[in-house]
Amino acid sequence: MTTARCSVRTMRIWAALPIASLVCLLSFGCASNSSRTDGNTVAKSVKGGAYVPGRVYETTATQDTWTLDGNLVDVRLLVPTSPGRYPMILYLPGLGEGADAGLSWRQAWARAGYAVLCVQLASFGPSLWASSRARAGDFIGIAGAAFSATSLAMRMQIVRATLEHVSRKQGNAPFAQIDLARIAVAGFDLGAQTALMVAGQNEPGMQPIEWPDSVKAVIALSPYADRAATESLYQPIRLPVLLITSGMDQDAYGLIGAPSIRRIPFQYMPPGGKYQLLLASAPHALLAGTASPTPHANKEAEDKLATEDKILSDETAEVYEGRRKKRPRPDASTERASKLAQQMRVDSQVRAVSTAFLDALVRNDAGAAQWLTHEAKAWLGNFAELEWK
Repeated sequence: MTTARCSVRTMRIWAALPIASLVCLLSFGCASNSSRTDGNTVAKSVKGGAYVPGRVYETTATQDTWTLDGNLVDVRLLVPTSPGRYPMILYLPGLGEGADAGLSWRQAWARAGYAVLCVQLASFGPSLWASSRARAGDFIGIAGAAFSATSLAMRMQIVRATLEHVSRKQGNAPFAQIDLARIAVAGFDLGAQTALMVAGQNEPGMQPIEWPDSVKAVIALSPYADRAATESLYQPIRLPVLLITSGMDQDAYGLIGAPSIRRIPFQYMPPGGKYQLLLASAPHALLAGTASPTPHANKEAEDKLATEDKILSDETAEVYEGRRKKRPRPDASTERASKLAQQMRVDSQVRAVSTAFLDALVRNDAGAAQWLTHEAKAWLGNFAELEWK
């Protein structure tokens, strides 16, 4: 009976998927291997289809806890198992997330031939939601403090300390596989705020940090901005940047007044390697690369998921047993299939565009740059818009 139920569910889900998602998912799984072992890839894509790296790597994961500038930092590292040196992506999670966050994005980048290091200050991790302020429901107060200039300055120092620490560990596996001459910084939510500062954003009262020329590009998933933000904050940004957001990108703690505010940074950035992926339908949680990034959303989501799973199980039993006379609930199962299709579509869009951006700007891959400016639009269709300047 279990096999039968899974089969029906699978058929429903895949039947609801848009063609663009299916092309990307299938293409990513079928990419051919390359004989190159230096961590570089040759871009491949079907004309009008998804961007696919020239080689898909098996990966190895390690975890640790470091003390940097007197702060506990949780660390996860994903690297290709094949010998070689790989460009590093420093991934910075969102508020209240652990160092295991953003797994979908980190896996995609590591499989494309990058060493992906995720670091999260313990004080901004999941334990944050167990604080007295969180128990009192003061989420906007917690978020306001976390996104403040004081907090941002501390997080910038942690980024600097992280790069120095990785440099000192270069003689030890698996850190010996990291090519520190090619670095990208990516972040979601709170991490996106930090990432844009690395890109060169100006913050009143803060001294900018000089980053080495080896920092080549920045990705900001669900970028933070204030309604009162001015052009002067973003004009100093000279690094290539990819911003990813949507018209549904409203955070759960209510700090951002409207999702459109997240598009302000792209509007004011100077031209030159600046990209913005505007997704048609992607709630804030989907941009985290995991579901429900905040704990007060988790319980509601889990309860809803359990209810819908029960409905699906009952309906499937009716199909195969032919005995039950329960009232059919097609609307609920259709809604669940639609949501799963949406999640898979967003996942494929972010993976393809972000990987192409990294290959184009970190590896100087001409094929990836060509895909971004000439083929991505057709592949994304009406589900997303990719702008660049």
